[in-house]
Amino acid sequence: MNLLPNNKSILNVFFLVVLVGLFPSVKVTAEDLPRVPEGFSIERVTNSELTKYPMMAGFDDRGRLFIAESSGENTPAPQLIKEPKSMIRMLVDRDGDGRFDQSTVFADKLTLPMGALWHEGSLYVASPPNIWKLTDHDDDGVADERKIIVDSFGFSGNAASIHGCFRGPEGRLYWCDGRHGHEFKDKSGNVTSKGLAARIFSCNPDGSDIEVHCGGGMDNPVEIDFTPEGEMIGSVNILLNRPRVDCLVHWMEGGVYPHFEDCVAEFKRTGELLGPITRFGHVAVSGMLSYRGSQFGPEYQGNIFTTIFNTHKVIRSQLVRNGATFETREEDFLVSEDPDFHPTDIIEDADGSLLVIDTGGWFRIGCPQSQISKPDIHGAIYRIRKTDTPLLKDPYGLALDWKSLSPNRKLQLLNDTRPFVQQKAIEELADVGDLAVPQLAKVITSPSGSFYNDTSKRNAIWTLSRIGSDKAAVAIKGGLNSSTSVQMTAAKALGSLRSSQSVEELTQLLKQDQPAVQRTAATALGRICEAGRRDSVPDEQLQSVVDSLFQVIKSGSPDRTLEHALIYALIRIDNRNLVLAGLGDSSPAVRRAALIALDQMNSGNLTRELVTPLLDTDDPALQKEALTIIGEHEGWAGETLTLLKTWLSEAELNPERAAVLRGFLVAQSADSEVQSLIAKSLTDAETSQSAKAILLEVIQRSALKEFPVSWRSALEQTLQTAKPELQILVIRIAQTHDLPDLNGQLTSLALDVKQPASLRIEALSAVGGHLKSIDQITFDFLMSRMNEEYPPLDRLAAARALSALPHSAEQLIQLSKQLEAPGPLALPVLLRAYAKSVDESVGQALITGLNSSSAATNLSADELASLLQKYPESVQQAATPLLKKLGVDLAEQKAHLESLKPLLTEGRLEEGRKIFFGKKAACSGCHAVENSGGKVGPDLTKIGAIRTGTDLLEAIALPSASFARGYRSYLVVTDAGRIYTGVISRESTDTVYLRTADLSEVRIARDEIEVMKESPTSIMPKGLEQRLSQQEIRDLLAYLQNRK
Repeated sequence: MNLLPNNKSILNVFFLVVLVGLFPSVKVTAEDLPRVPEGFSIERVTNSELTKYPMMAGFDDRGRLFIAESSGENTPAPQLIKEPKSMIRMLVDRDGDGRFDQSTVFADKLTLPMGALWHEGSLYVASPPNIWKLTDHDDDGVADERKIIVDSFGFSGNAASIHGCFRGPEGRLYWCDGRHGHEFKDKSGNVTSKGLAARIFSCNPDGSDIEVHCGGGMDNPVEIDFTPEGEMIGSVNILLNRPRVDCLVHWMEGGVYPHFEDCVAEFKRTGELLGPITRFGHVAVSGMLSYRGSQFGPEYQGNIFTTIFNTHKVIRSQLVRNGATFETREEDFLVSEDPDFHPTDIIEDADGSLLVIDTGGWFRIGCPQSQISKPDIHGAIYRIRKTDTPLLKDPYGLALDWKSLSPNRKLQLLNDTRPFVQQKAIEELADVGDLAVPQLAKVITSPSGSFYNDTSKRNAIWTLSRIGSDKAAVAIKGGLNSSTSVQMTAAKALGSLRSSQSVEELTQLLKQDQPAVQRTAATALGRICEAGRRDSVPDEQLQSVVDSLFQVIKSGSPDRTLEHALIYALIRIDNRNLVLAGLGDSSPAVRRAALIALDQMNSGNLTRELVTPLLDTDDPALQKEALTIIGEHEGWAGETLTLLKTWLSEAELNPERAAVLRGFLVAQSADSEVQSLIAKSLTDAETSQSAKAILLEVIQRSALKEFPVSWRSALEQTLQTAKPELQILVIRIAQTHDLPDLNGQLTSLALDVKQPASLRIEALSAVGGHLKSIDQITFDFLMSRMNEEYPPLDRLAAARALSALPHSAEQLIQLSKQLEAPGPLALPVLLRAYAKSVDESVGQALITGLNSSSAATNLSADELASLLQKYPESVQQAATPLLKKLGVDLAEQKAHLESLKPLLTEGRLEEGRKIFFGKKAACSGCHAVENSGGKVGPDLTKIGAIRTGTDLLEAIALPSASFARGYRSYLVVTDAGRIYTGVISRESTDTVYLRTADLSEVRIARDEIEVMKESPTSIMPKGLEQRLSQQEIRDLLAYLQNRK
């Protein structure tokens, strides 16, 4: 506990409050306000004196608004720890007109608070690296006690950290954790939990009983809220990548979600990773809520409202049940044309109106929005009301004398039209404890059509779940015979309480034909019967539970969400003997479920003898699962060879089977029998071209420290006899794995003028580092390919080869005279050719050539300075003006952008499409649109919906000014002195793969990395606007802006 003295006198605090309250309101015209649907009104309810950079917020039970407010600075985590400047601000609407007029700082010196939940007299805040409980004991508006209830969490300072807290209907606290890791310790300092993955956690209000609800490899789960039945919906950024998907998710207990494999491995899986219910694209989702009030009308109750940072919107999503989960229907609810309007949270006030928080223009770290052309602009809060609805009287129930209210009156308030009053009634009745149980039980079992409707019954159940006694659990069971909504609520509550006396009734609930009910019952049974936590569940009852779970799987085709709940329950039960029987079931679906459960449960003890017979099936899903599990066990692969040989002999592999084959072979590439299968199949004339391409891809992706001899022989034969398409794949393997045994063949290919030019260039790139010199004919051949008549990607390939080869001083000087030709894409790559020289004449020629090349503006000043360090002082002096020129001049950049803004109009869409996919701009070499194009950079299919024209213009003219999340460039220096710059395309525990500026993928062993840090320079070439005509830029921008 951290008790902070209150250093401000009451007089000072009073002066601060009054002074802020006297500031005049900001005059905002209707034209300045965001648009809302017809029938709704919107007004700005704060000014900059009240709050400058609000992010997230929450109300207390008196209507005071607590705001997690940024300092307005973009600060990395180490500095935030040393100098925390953010705060929790408290706003008050003293005259009740809906506009705030008083502001105080409730808690200062916080790192980056991302939430504010009021609960029983304290404010719970996620501010990394901790979850805090802030209490104002003397009610002066300033927290005088700060207590850490959970620690600690990793964070970087870019807001992809912990968010919350949020209160579950059963009374637990929840929070979201971004992909920066956590580590919990007990009082003795022992680590009780640790991981790098993103997670959603919960605990009791005192910080005890921490549980993981779900997790995965997503970047940044932001906020969650609950349906009336207690189902969790949440917003998350980068659930999927390449293309990026920001979305809404129906978070399943025990669910595992994409996309980083290392993070996914921290969880027990139930099959395929779970996915979203709503895909927004690359938009940067933020705060969200489930609307509870009645003021907007019944059609809005239960709707999800989500703030979208990048597109300046709030989106309304209507939830519709679809099997065991939901689907959604979206429409814009709030839209702003102001590019500096960035909504980060949305809150429901007690009167049913919505508050939208605009954080302003301060946020930059990790945000791909414009970095250069936008000033810091203060945020604000807006209120949205339904215009034809009368104001709700006493929305917080402050006029009610709660202490004197009778129990019956409090029961009636469980169905009050005011959501805050409902919650207050739940808290009041829960405080009574077991004495309130009989009356709450009567509410739950009251007949349909009586005074107590489903809302009353659900709230009675949530009250009982907070009481938490055995008597309360018995009363909750009465809801299992009610409507579907009440049944699900009761099942959820009983599972939360781990009520063993409810097993029989919940098992019966599995027999219903409603997937959502079955899913909720299965989840509850998994919690109650969980190994190590189940209390007095007889063996015969456990047998009945397992049999019933299998029966649901067998009786139909459960969707992925229901399937997850059923299999996760089996994993939690963790009874090997009971689940083992499922492997012999006649249903392939049951065999598959049993296989997954045995593989994932702690006591599954799955053996090769149990798994390999399952390959003998016509069911693709079972076969795939068996292969996946075999692929994860060393020494098991031999049992699969017959099946794999059959697949490889097929004339054409279907995509699903090809993906399974590829994944299995990569996972088992260390197995000697698999290595032999790959080698023999590569040299077998009966193996199809597509299958051989897959095998070569497997070899390239393998991370073996010792390259198999059998593979070397197979590659040699492939180089001799295969078509160019496969030969190029072999050459790329030689580049990735450094295979000097192939140098002779590669050199012969490179020098054979009868071979295709593209093949010769690839071979030269691969063998260049092993040659002592290059003859003039070959040098001239590569120089000829640098001519502007060739497309940028062809010039890039030639530059890659030239940079790999050894050159004489004369050749480098000759090259220096033609540095205009390569263009902005190839020139940074070509520069590497000079790294092997220290000759003064070469250095001077290089500087002269760069000064004459318009493409030199795409060079990194840091990388050029590093390259010139080995050259004589005279060369470094000559380079000084150029290095200064390459430095960042913000004023010059802003002026340059302003001069280009007229190009945002009068473009032609079809001509722009041709430029995007054409050879001159070569955009599609790195970016995809509608599945066509490269995957080095972000997918641009919906770029017009998430970026303004100015943003797109900046990305073209100043590509290093900002980076899309997941596409940050890294500089890697190996212990051998090699320097690589590129985007991390994938990672494993011992290897990093970089996609470099020349579009090649470089494999770097982690134990060989000496330095790895973020690079300020994008691999996207600078200067494209100088190589295209103004009309071509107009056309390209028009095409991109129209991608919506």
